Amino acid sequence: MVIKNTFFRNLQKYLLPSLHGRGWGVSLLLCLFTSCYSDLGNYDYHELESVSIDTANAGLQSEYAIMRFDTLVLSPKVYFEGKEVTDASQAPLDYQWTIFSATSGSGANTVVDTIGHERVLNSVISRTGGNYYVQLVVTNRNDGIRQFFRIPVAVSEVFDGGWMIFYERADQPGYSDVALIYNPWTKLNVNYNRYYTNLYETTNGEPLQGHPIRCLDIAVSLVSGNNYVGLCTDYTLVGVSENGIEKALEFNEFFHEAPETMAPTWYGQHGSGVMSGQNSEILFNNNKIYTNTYSFSATEGRTTRFGIPKMTDDIGQLAQWNAEVPHTLNYGIVVYDQTNHCFRYAAYNSARLESFPEQEEGAVFDINNTGLELIMGDWGRGASMGVSLRPYEYLLMSRGSERFLAVANFATTSPQDNNIAVNMYPLNALCPDITEATTLSASHVGNFIYYGAGNKVYTLAYDSQLPASVAWEAPSENEQVTCVRIMKYYHGTIYGYGMVPRADNLVHIATWNPETSQGRVYEYLINPASGILDTENHYEYPIPGRVKDMAWKFSMQ
Repeated sequence: MVIKNTFFRNLQKYLLPSLHGRGWGVSLLLCLFTSCYSDLGNYDYHELESVSIDTANAGLQSEYAIMRFDTLVLSPKVYFEGKEVTDASQAPLDYQWTIFSATSGSGANTVVDTIGHERVLNSVISRTGGNYYVQLVVTNRNDGIRQFFRIPVAVSEVFDGGWMIFYERADQPGYSDVALIYNPWTKLNVNYNRYYTNLYETTNGEPLQGHPIRCLDIAVSLVSGNNYVGLCTDYTLVGVSENGIEKALEFNEFFHEAPETMAPTWYGQHGSGVMSGQNSEILFNNNKIYTNTYSFSATEGRTTRFGIPKMTDDIGQLAQWNAEVPHTLNYGIVVYDQTNHCFRYAAYNSARLESFPEQEEGAVFDINNTGLELIMGDWGRGASMGVSLRPYEYLLMSRGSERFLAVANFATTSPQDNNIAVNMYPLNALCPDITEATTLSASHVGNFIYYGAGNKVYTLAYDSQLPASVAWEAPSENEQVTCVRIMKYYHGTIYGYGMVPRADNLVHIATWNPETSQGRVYEYLINPASGILDTENHYEYPIPGRVKDMAWKFSMQ
């Protein structure tokens, strides 16, 4: 029989109170009536659709070890209702691949990244070095039931050595990022060709604010991981780990007491590295000069910071340059006063910026009054070679439309010496497009410089007095040369003992195509004596931005 629910309600209201305390009577009565009750609800029961993930017969490893930015491909077999799912199947399944840290606890990275939405995973793994799980979740859209598959993945990321590229992002003007190139020419003892772009954003979650000025790997330690790469924009200066490009130093962390105004215009270093304690990290900020004297150590990392700015009288606008490789304790820094057309220096560990003593009459040019503006410069061939690195400074200078190549020796002279000015070469009659030059690089072993103008790179053998010749021309006339750098490194010991791959005989050329908003980097081997390029073979890489600076990233290989 069927008893309506209203009957039970009346029973609860009138009968049960009278049976209070008679537990056996209530139990018996409830059993009697519930045995007569049937649920009139309308329920639709069905068997679950079977979904399974088969990894045993899919050729998958039990775990994976890859390099950061390698592509991970996983293709497990998925079955729906006993039939294998293919790309052409119409199975009602959704796929989600994620990667997350295999470690937990204090300090663990808890971020979970989604890396795929197809049955087959084919994804670049950009997570920093560590142990991870890669997990697949297959969801049946009809009933929401899920199946799981998880596999351990170890990611290695040691960005030792290689060639750094610092550029303004094409997709985000006013922001900067970093690329790295690894090939047999830029890294010792490798037989592969890899390159990575947008490393700063990929690692730190956002690109670096500001237009790029300079990237520089200052070697303060022989221990891998103890050094950092300085990235300077016109907005800020940050330090990133050399092995992972993770931000390690904010602007204020470079200083004992950070300046109120953050306005960098130049970042560099001073010293040849081999004279311990004589080397300085350099920053021009808000037209003030900051130095950080450090010692090259076999073990310790960065332990010092920028102090107070150099004191000076009547300083004009500073040029974006400093003499980087003087091998002498006579100078702590050498800079150029653009307004007053003169070089200035601070003695080693001195807090004051000084004018040079008056030079003897008949000097090639007056370092206290050149009458010229400094456009750009680089260090190159000097008084000696090898470990005792003593290069000259090669400076492209201007007076109106006139262009000159000034050569100065700050490596072995004291401020009182009268042979700092080595030579001054007029360039207009010898150098095509010199007034349009955007970049310059000087050879350390040959008497030549490269300069880029328009879509060409020219080489000038300055001692020959012969006209500059076209060393290279971009494949497209729309590609404009933005940066040229020869493979070399300021540190005399590292440089002189062969740790820099292809030192002096590899040139890197960066271009920018404003029509396509595409950058490119080309690499060519050169004859170090003549500067002639070997155009039979080269490496070429697309760069997602306009390149401003390039440099070798130090590594104890």
